[in-house]
Amino acid sequence: MAISIPIRVLQIFGVLSRVGGAEKWILDLLRIRDPRIRFDFLLSLDDGLLVSEVRRLGSTVYLVPFSKSPLPWTWSNPYLSGVRKILRNNKYDAVHVHQFDLSGEILCIAAQEQVLGRVMSVHAAKYENPRFYRRFIHRVYGRPRIFRYATDILPCSQTVAESFTPSVTKFQTAKMQILYTGIDPLVFEEADHRRKRMSQQIRNELGLPEHATILGHIGRFTHQKNHRFLLELMEYLQNLNDTKNGRTLKNRGSNSWYLVLVGQGGCWDEIRRDIRNRKIQDRVILTGFRSDIPDLLCSLFDVFLLPSFYEGLPIAAMEALASGLGVVYSDRISRELDDFFPQRVRRVSLEAPKTQWIEAIHEMLAARCETPAALTEFVTTPFTLQSSLEHLISIYGNF
Repeated sequence: MAISIPIRVLQIFGVLSRVGGAEKWILDLLRIRDPRIRFDFLLSLDDGLLVSEVRRLGSTVYLVPFSKSPLPWTWSNPYLSGVRKILRNNKYDAVHVHQFDLSGEILCIAAQEQVLGRVMSVHAAKYENPRFYRRFIHRVYGRPRIFRYATDILPCSQTVAESFTPSVTKFQTAKMQILYTGIDPLVFEEADHRRKRMSQQIRNELGLPEHATILGHIGRFTHQKNHRFLLELMEYLQNLNDTKNGRTLKNRGSNSWYLVLVGQGGCWDEIRRDIRNRKIQDRVILTGFRSDIPDLLCSLFDVFLLPSFYEGLPIAAMEALASGLGVVYSDRISRELDDFFPQRVRRVSLEAPKTQWIEAIHEMLAARCETPAALTEFVTTPFTLQSSLEHLISIYGNF
């Protein structure tokens, strides 16, 4: 049976966050307003701004609060009962679940309610939940249901695919295909036009000297992102003499280095205390949430750092590369970006001496290119928003 146009898809997130990479990707797809698809959203929390924008773009938003009950059955979990009611009362061609601890149960309900397409996106190489009993229930009940009831499982990189399927059958693996999340290169072209005006404006706003060298990071303040490593690195740089092994550090004295951390999250207060304890508060700027990421990348940062313990395919790193920056990240991150941007990516072990990270930073400072040249390179890769949209529509169209 052919699916009519537009294809109606219910996007299911635990929470629609302003700082989540997966959420940003789906919202950017929604903003394209492609007539071939219609996205509605099932959320557990109304954060105000994003939900209002989604509704302005023509999508229906269902709000079903999470239940405190950890039990994975609709008769005992009001959240799952609410999901079933929505799917029973509304005709969708597909549900697209973004990984969280009840993904498997939702896919099971969708199958029971005869939803043809049951898509599961996997955005990280590791699933974490602070509650042990929820991790246990997910492993025992949820994960097997994902492989049983999903029609398509979409890891965002090869590393994520390998971590998500360590012991599955060939039949289950056949359900999987890598879907790269993408970004819109146009926003970086526009940000480049504003560069001269924004560079000094942003530095003045953040209290940064004109000739400071800015090490930049964008990400949620969570354990996964490993902010502590960045603080250790900044402390090392602050204590470093202007010379190392008898030679200058590319004429950049230790007093010229600043670290700018963009984002918010549960580890915010912990990171602030750590900054004070290390006595680097004059060198580390916490900006909180920012809506001007393209301007920060094009006009402020000199190099982008990502020392995460694990990642899927980091959208922030893709944005940095599209703006022309060099990127230094940990060896725990997928290698796809290395393959497409070998001149502007350096991978360093988290266990390596800090000197190796500093050498990689210097290499990437030198590798930075102008934004127009970076965009010419970027649009030939599979990491553009339009490329991911076409791939996703081809998946939806197969039901």
